[in-house]
Amino acid sequence: TANSYPAIVADMLSGAIACIGFTWIASPACTELEVVMMDWLGKMLDLPKEFLACSGGKGGGVIQGTASESTLVALLGAKAKKVQEVKAQHPEWDEHTIIGKLVGYCSDQAHSSVERAGLLGGVKLRSVPSENHRMRGDALEKAIQQDLADGLIPFYAVVTLGTTNSCAFDYLDECGPVGNKHKVWIHVDAAYAGSAFICP
Repeated sequence: TANSYPAIVADMLSGAIACIGFTWIASPACTELEVVMMDWLGKMLDLPKEFLACSGGKGGGVIQGTASESTLVALLGAKAKKVQEVKAQHPEWDEHTIIGKLVGYCSDQAHSSVERAGLLGGVKLRSVPSENHRMRGDALEKAIQQDLADGLIPFYAVVTLGTTNSCAFDYLDECGPVGNKHKVWIHVDAAYAGSAFICP
């Protein structure tokens, strides 16, 4: 954010360069710098190497304009991935049928941007009741099982690390395995308090 000396200098530098980094071909240097910077951030947060571009795997990331934009991009990515998976399993289903069955999840404490992402992405989002302002893995599991029984397709869940209203941290260590079990994309929304992981 532009309220510190390094941020002001960085803003002046990027303004002076005035490069439009939409794609690699538009600005290779800008894109390569973004990859390196995302790895810096991943290392500062002490993420596993699989999350980093320098790991040689599928890791890495891109910088979005806002936290709300990040949530929407993650939801759209999860939606596209799940539609592709379901089409392979059920070639007779059209895309409209599949999208009508998709359901995502978030805590009842999640930021309003999550609900907006569901509206813009054209999918159902289900609010999971929290316990002491924190989403638990068993509550997520229960919601997923209920929707599976109703013939829906779970595809996406938002786990918040630092809710806006109370700075509560959902139980990522419980919700992550639930997501893996059901092949549900877990989006970790840490826009508010995730930077605290940089601290020792």
